[in-house]
Amino acid sequence: MQKNNRTVNGKWAKRGVVGAIVAILILTLLEFPAPVGFETRPQNNVSILWLFFFLTIVVSEIATIPLALKKPRLGAKFGILAGILNILQVVADQLHLLQPEVAALQYSLLEYSVAFVSLGLIYFSFKMAKSNGQNHKTFK
Repeated sequence: MQKNNRTVNGKWAKRGVVGAIVAILILTLLEFPAPVGFETRPQNNVSILWLFFFLTIVVSEIATIPLALKKPRLGAKFGILAGILNILQVVADQLHLLQPEVAALQYSLLEYSVAFVSLGLIYFSFKMAKSNGQNHKTFK
């Protein structure tokens, strides 16, 4: 039987997860207020709830990297969680749940980029979990 060249093996899935998280963290840094990033809206009207939500996303992303390398099944779960939380945060901001003011176009494009890369993170996390699950079955 010939192996499908479009499949992603475990090693490449791990690299995809780590690469997606690094890209998301860089984009997240660019979303900070000036002078670091492109955020122009005042930050004094953002609720504590959304701050904790943001911190949860960042912690889950950072925790995914070592878990993906050491414990891929758990890392895949954290990667999927981080991707979903990122997409929820983008949707919440676009619905003005985070701030009542409309985001600038540059900032919205950054958010859409985070959501797009988060879809890649979810994809590679699923592939990493699937390839790790196959490895466990062959060693039993």
